[in-house]
Amino acid sequence: MKRKSKGNRRIIVGSIIGLLVVALGIALYIRPQKINYTEVKPVIGELSTNYSFSGSVEAKNRQTVLADKTMQINEIKVQEGEQVTPDTDLMITTMGEKMRPEISGEVTTIYTEENAQLMPGSKLADIVDYSDLQLKVQVDEYDLAAVSKDKEATITIHALDKDIKGKIIDVSKEGEYINGVTTFTATIALPNDNNLRVGMSAEAKVVNQRVSGVVLLPMSAIQFDENNSPFVLLKDGSNLPQRVSLTLGINDGVQVEIKSGVTANDTVLVPPAAKATGFGGSSQMRDRSDQTSQEAQKGGA
Repeated sequence: MKRKSKGNRRIIVGSIIGLLVVALGIALYIRPQKINYTEVKPVIGELSTNYSFSGSVEAKNRQTVLADKTMQINEIKVQEGEQVTPDTDLMITTMGEKMRPEISGEVTTIYTEENAQLMPGSKLADIVDYSDLQLKVQVDEYDLAAVSKDKEATITIHALDKDIKGKIIDVSKEGEYINGVTTFTATIALPNDNNLRVGMSAEAKVVNQRVSGVVLLPMSAIQFDENNSPFVLLKDGSNLPQRVSLTLGINDGVQVEIKSGVTANDTVLVPPAAKATGFGGSSQMRDRSDQTSQEAQKGGA
């Protein structure tokens, strides 16, 4: 009997030890692991959002000089590349008539030659004023509210890798309906720049919204919960981060305006990057790791 009692005690002790080992293993498994946060300080600054429209540089003034009746050219007085004014004689007919342009500019093409017989409407020459350039862009009807006469625009000239300032001088009154969408033409005057060339591609940016003196955070610092509500983790005196809900304003794709929840005196803790990317709408950055959410829950709301 004594031997059997001792055997039972051994079994019980062994079972208890086994349970303790299992319990310890479970505790170690579910214990939140230490996270290497990146600290980010909010800043006070200015932020703006823009509408972008593409187009190409063109000359505002150009003229194709035409024969207004049957004529014969006696003498051509200019050469291609020459600068002319409305007082310049381009050509003289055998009848002594002087053909002159209506604008000032450069003679880019001469279409005829001396002694040529011409019919009414025949092309004589092309005149282009390269000193007065503009950019025409197509504006979707839903973006039309962003463009208005005299509004400034920032023009990026891709070939020159530079930005210049322009001003909207006209918005067409009639649109063109294509593939279910109506577009309107906005004309933007460009400053005189010797490096600009007709035909260069350009992008015009027009300010949509602008705020200044506001709290800004990188968009990568913002997290989203299961209800798509934004929040951040704040550093405080305890060992656990404090979870704080946010009210967001505008964003430019890099930074976002914080209307409430965080001040410039706070320190935001950003967990390691998760798989999800994007911001807003159906692609909110809410896929942070489970252990981050578990630790933040303990930090309070």
